Amino acid sequence: MLASFFWWHSRMFLVLDSAEPAPSLRKHFICCAQAYHRCRDTVISAILHSYKKGNNMSEYIYVLGMDGRPQMPTRRKRHIDRLLSTGKAKVVEYVPFTVQLLYENHPVLQPVILAEDPGRTNIGVAAVSQKGELLFSAVVETRNKEITKFMEKRRKARQRLAKRCHTMIKAGQVMRKLPMFGEEKYITCRYIRNTESRFYNRRRKDGWLTPSAEQLVRTHINLVHRIQGFLPVTDVALEVNRFAFMQLEDPYITGVDFQNGPLKGYDDRKAAVYDQQDGQCLLCNKKPIEHYHHIVPVAKRGSDTLANIAGLCCRCHEKVHKDAGAARRLQNKKQGLTKKYGALSVLNQAIPFICKRLEEEFGEHVHYCSGRDTSRLRQSFGFHKTKDEPLHEVDAWCIGVLSLREIPEKCPDFTKVYQIKQFRRQNRRRINHQTERRYYLDGKLVAVNRKKRMGQTGRKDNQTKDSLADWFTKMVHLYREKEAEHLRSRLTVKKSQHSYNDLKREMPGAEFIYENQRYILSGQLTNGKYYRAVGSTQNFPAAKCRIRRHNRGLVFVS
Repeated sequence: MLASFFWWHSRMFLVLDSAEPAPSLRKHFICCAQAYHRCRDTVISAILHSYKKGNNMSEYIYVLGMDGRPQMPTRRKRHIDRLLSTGKAKVVEYVPFTVQLLYENHPVLQPVILAEDPGRTNIGVAAVSQKGELLFSAVVETRNKEITKFMEKRRKARQRLAKRCHTMIKAGQVMRKLPMFGEEKYITCRYIRNTESRFYNRRRKDGWLTPSAEQLVRTHINLVHRIQGFLPVTDVALEVNRFAFMQLEDPYITGVDFQNGPLKGYDDRKAAVYDQQDGQCLLCNKKPIEHYHHIVPVAKRGSDTLANIAGLCCRCHEKVHKDAGAARRLQNKKQGLTKKYGALSVLNQAIPFICKRLEEEFGEHVHYCSGRDTSRLRQSFGFHKTKDEPLHEVDAWCIGVLSLREIPEKCPDFTKVYQIKQFRRQNRRRINHQTERRYYLDGKLVAVNRKKRMGQTGRKDNQTKDSLADWFTKMVHLYREKEAEHLRSRLTVKKSQHSYNDLKREMPGAEFIYENQRYILSGQLTNGKYYRAVGSTQNFPAAKCRIRRHNRGLVFVS
């Protein structure tokens, strides 16, 4: 706008200085000159005010060359619009908006620093220029917590396979000496037989990680590769922390105090619990302690800390497992702690491997900083973290700025923050859902399945937890065998039904278009006839939707 004013200003003086212009034209240009001088100060002040407020920080348009390599992003929206209208460029992605040039050019690339604020559930990402300008910012929602659930499902599936192959122990326990646990230590084999030979042949490779930590490392590396697809990343910055759990409990602990934990002077946790309870049962105060019970089960993410282990006699131990009231009384006496530092533990494992793999790709162009430096810089710009506003994108920008020689005076407003969500890319499960076989007596549910399945401990409606075999055994004890057989003959059966998955179905995370609007697939209804989108409760008819892009793992939701 201001440039047009200057152009008209120069044209007016050329006409007015010329010899004898037309009176109407002269009068017109004089009026324009007066209008220009009246609004010049207003225009300039408005532009300066806009710069101060940060309204000029529009969304960047990311550019790819003719060869597909990323170039520096631009804010010249009119120029990009002109290239698209003349056929010199094409749209590659809508979110983030990315175009590819269809002609040869010689770009001038500048250093771009990609900063990551590592986390287990949320990752902050920011791309920073050499001058500290924010080129890109996003918050990534990972699916790392799902890995432990999938591992539990796989364990149960292997147990079912062992049950079918007659390699499962039906009753009792077998104690075996395994080499990896030392010469004098034993491991309890509760489920699977013949494990000794497998453990003898099993060796962990160098650099082995737990499945959850390995998935987190791959997520961070794949995120860098994803952003490298539209930004010329030259350097990577990362925040490196080592979390001390004892210091999180007591911030004033220092030095030798780290060695004086609650287990100091004891051989193991059982000895510490025995000493705390004076060898007495926690419920009935009788001696001796025969069982060590986890208040919050390990299967439900209970910890192995002293606060979660209680010493009980044999009678109270059986009572706790059968009676919910006794379990509540026990929990009131000794509050069990869950694994509240589980996320930090995964980060402690993953961060060294993230650094190692980044150094293999970028070499010396990897920069590190501590969480304390990031916090100080964030607070100096007036940003304060809360539970509702974790500010991962701000931390990522601070991490990138700390790798620069000079810290900029101003901070961006973070109005353009992308939301990225991680989806599962493949699911080969054939059976989606399977109903249980049910047995009814006079319309009342009395048993489920012929024999008790693995993990069958009860139903949500609390109607039954017995299998047909268990129910028949109870009836024999109550009414003798002949009457029990008569009752069994009166049962009505509702067979089990399978619900199958289509192996060619679209996975959640796919991008589809409905009425010229972009949506991200979150699920399907009625055998794929309807789609559900992320952040929407509307059912989209699949016949009217067009799949634009399949699931890519890390998907830009908004």
